[in-house]
Amino acid sequence: MTDFSSSPFGNTITSTDVLTLLTAQSGWQNKYRQLIQLGNKIPALSDDYKIAENQIKGCESQAWLALHCDNDERLWFGLDSDARIVKGLMAALLAAVNGKTRAEIAAFDVDDYFAQLGFMQQLSPSRGNGLKAVIAAIKAA
Repeated sequence: MTDFSSSPFGNTITSTDVLTLLTAQSGWQNKYRQLIQLGNKIPALSDDYKIAENQIKGCESQAWLALHCDNDERLWFGLDSDARIVKGLMAALLAAVNGKTRAEIAAFDVDDYFAQLGFMQQLSPSRGNGLKAVIAAIKAA
């Protein structure tokens, strides 16, 4: 279990929480609503983090990803977006990578995770590209 006490962003949602929540939903519309609720649970980034270097390139909406590395070399991410579904998708992704080391993040099979959640076949091309941009930013951290 990930210890979120080192996270400066207040994100406490785990991948187990996300998998439990979303796999219990029948139909994409129900998952969509739950994704929005998931995004609402993530604290907004302060304006100090909403700077050009934290902005996700390749995402149609405004989206930011902030990084903190603790003393144990574990990475913590904060996120924000002006689009509710994008923020929910980012929250689902961050639940799986927050508190992990760079090596653990590099080894993480994001395609398998999103296949379990049933995301990629339901996303529009622009949302899929935006999500891939977030994944690339996390792996580059």
